[in-house]
This record gives sequence, structure tokens and C-alpha cells, in this order.
Amino acid sequence: MKLVLIGLRGSGKSTAGKIAAQRLDWPFFDTDGIVQERAGLSIRELFEQRGEGAFRELESAAVLECAANARAVIATGGGAVLDPRNVAALKLDGFVVHLSAEPAVLWHRVSHDTTSFQKRPKLLENAESGIDELKKLMLARAAIYASARDVEVDVEERSPDEVADAVLLLMRTRGLLK
Repeated sequence: MKLVLIGLRGSGKSTAGKIAAQRLDWPFFDTDGIVQERAGLSIRELFEQRGEGAFRELESAAVLECAANARAVIATGGGAVLDPRNVAALKLDGFVVHLSAEPAVLWHRVSHDTTSFQKRPKLLENAESGIDELKKLMLARAAIYASARDVEVDVEERSPDEVADAVLLLMRTRGLLK
């Protein structure tokens, strides 16, 4: 059994994922972190120097590798679900949780996390602002997130600990944890 967290940037996948992994005593994997480590570049630098295609190839390799673990908590990059092979690998013996919030909330989180903000790709070319970009990404990915997830957890009014608690409670109520 794997716990897989998907969602847009700023939804807290990495933070809540680490907490859930500690509580479960399972290994934690952050696919964006793996990509950055292997490329020796931040995601922003990777996008700028090698393009989105190179990033997505590294991302898919990281996702498939993480998904091969029998027990793990996996925090994916926001666009990892764009590749159907990634989704299939993550859903195989995985409980996929979509962490969601309104774009303004996500932008507030992202823009106030200076270490994360500097590593993220630049705005979409047709986006006027960070909130606008997140709205466009949310609309573009809504159906993909809906088909990939087992459940959705709203993170707006929850701390990372509360998000982890909600996710683990959902797993228990579905009989996925003892």
C-alpha cells in the first residue's frame, strides 16, 4: 500500500506527506526533490536550461521508481498526473489523495515560502499573475486530478498536521490501515 499525494503547488503535499510518513513509519519520497537532486538544478533552472520535456522525463522516472515501493508516502509534483503512465503506476496498490484549495490560498502559501518560490518554474506565458496561473492550471488539470484521485481533501483551513490526520483517518475508514 502506498499513500500518494497529488495537487497543485502550495497544497502542502510535501509537508503533510512527511508528517504522514512519520506517523506511519513509512519511507517518504518527494518526486520534485528527487528530480532536483538528480538534475543538480532547481526545478526553475531545469525548466529554463533544459525545458519542460526534460523535466517531465526526469519526473516520470522518479514517479515510477517511487511507485515501485511496497509501502511509501509519495508527494508528487503538481503536473506528475499529466502522464497517464505515472497515474497508472501511482494507483497500483496506491491510495491517491488530491490535496486542494482555492488558487488565492495556494498563491499566498507559495509566494510566502521564499525557498520554494525561488525553485518553482516561472509563470505560464499566458498568465497575468500567480493567482491567474494557478486558476488556469486548476481548470486545465481538474478532470485529470478527478480521475486520478481516490479522495479529495480540502487543505484551506487545515494545518499540515490536520491534513495528515485527515488523510490517515480516510485510510483507516476505508480499511487501508489497521
